[in-house]
Amino acid sequence: MKKRSLLASLLAALLVLVVFTGCAASSKMAAADTASAPNGYYDSKQEAAAAETPMEAPAEPEEEFAYDTVATTEAGSGAAETPEPDDSVADYTAKIIYTASVSIETTEFDKAVAALESQVQKIGGFVESSNVTGDTQYNSDGTTSIVNRWAYYTVRIPCEQFEAFLHETEGFGNVISTSRDAQNVTSAYTDYEARLSSLNTQEERLLDMLSKSEDVETLIALEQRLSDVRYEIESIERSLRNYDMQIRYSTVDLDLREVEVYTPTVPVRRTFGQKLSDSLSDGWTGFARGMQNVILGLASALPALVLLAVIVIAAIMLVKKARRKRKEKFAAQQEPPQDPKP
Repeated sequence: MKKRSLLASLLAALLVLVVFTGCAASSKMAAADTASAPNGYYDSKQEAAAAETPMEAPAEPEEEFAYDTVATTEAGSGAAETPEPDDSVADYTAKIIYTASVSIETTEFDKAVAALESQVQKIGGFVESSNVTGDTQYNSDGTTSIVNRWAYYTVRIPCEQFEAFLHETEGFGNVISTSRDAQNVTSAYTDYEARLSSLNTQEERLLDMLSKSEDVETLIALEQRLSDVRYEIESIERSLRNYDMQIRYSTVDLDLREVEVYTPTVPVRRTFGQKLSDSLSDGWTGFARGMQNVILGLASALPALVLLAVIVIAAIMLVKKARRKRKEKFAAQQEPPQDPKP
């Protein structure tokens, strides 16, 4: 009985010892975890704070540092805030530049040119450039005239009248060809606007820093950076004005050519007899024009030819007269002297 009680006491003591040993080990592990947890926690918090907190400009910023500060602040604020739907998306308008090129034949050149200029002015456009030229023809009466004339126009048309004006060009003559182009510059235009907004913000901040700074070197650096920013602003504003002009007024290039007969816009299939007849007609027309040119050339050169003929005839007569005198003189010298009579 005593042995059983002793054995039970030993087992109980051993069990208590095992329990205390396990508790001590658990306490040490917990203490180690507790000691290491704050370090990792504060390290992660410090890294997060360093990542989220934008860099602040020092009291005396340098030129490059001022520029980087603005950019960092804008980037940090954009990353921290959740983007909200932009109401301007609903009012989105594509920025498209329309251009066209038209080639026209006309048998009434002066009338077509007048109609073209009148139509451009009527719809609120304007002529950007024009050039009228042609071939010089010398007439039989001594005058000259311009034939086979061409007119090259570059006109600017309000974009809302673009299609209507192209339709109106059919009234100027026989339209040979028409080409159109639409260039979407929305992306580039939006980029320019965003860049301009950023530069305006930079300009305001630089002006604010300039008013608070007292160091001479810092003032010089800020003024130089402000000058660069304003130059970029002017350049972007100039580009945006150019885009606005091209978007508002479409560009149309017109080639107006004077002809005697319109070129068929639809191919006509001709028979052999028609081809032969046309060839004979063209040959005779060419021969007649060639003879006319020869006759006109001779007629224009006739006064000079008459004067040249008079000079040549006079020269020939003088030469003949000189030769005759020379022969008579030579003959007189060859006659023998006559003997005196006894």
